[in-house]
Amino acid sequence: MRWPVLACLFLAVACNVPSPAFRGIAPTRISVEQSTFDVRITGRHAQAIRVNAEWAPRMAAVAPRAAAAIAAVSGCDAPRLWGDQAMIEAVLVCTPAARAAKGVARPHVCRAVPTRQRWTEMACQPVAGEGPRDFSMKIELGASG
Repeated sequence: MRWPVLACLFLAVACNVPSPAFRGIAPTRISVEQSTFDVRITGRHAQAIRVNAEWAPRMAAVAPRAAAAIAAVSGCDAPRLWGDQAMIEAVLVCTPAARAAKGVARPHVCRAVPTRQRWTEMACQPVAGEGPRDFSMKIELGASG
C-alpha cells in the first residue's frame, strides 16, 4: 500500500520540473486561452511546461498557445517547437518586429513537421494582422519553480 502512495507523490512533485538545461531559471507563468505555461528562457532556447489540467489535449491544439506564450515572454519568434503536450521546447529567432511585440500574445498557426524522432515537431508562425484581442493572457513574473 505504501508504494502506490509514494508513486503518486513522486508524479505530483515531478509535474513542473524543467529539463537539466533550464534548472535554476525562474519561470514566468503565462496563461494563453485555456492553457497555463511556465516559460523558461536561456540564451536562444525556450521551454514551456503546461501546468494546468486539460482533458486529452493534442499537440496541434497546444502548440499555437505555447508558441504565443513563448513569443510573449521572450520577445522573439518561436518558429520551430518540439516535445509533447506537457513540455514544449523551442529555438528562438529574435527580430525587431518580434521584440516590439514582447508582452503581447499573438495568435499563431502551427503545422506538424514529419520527423523520425519520438517527439512531435511543429512549425509555427504568428498570424498576420491578428491582435491580442483574440487571446486572453495573464503573466506572472518570477513564479517559483
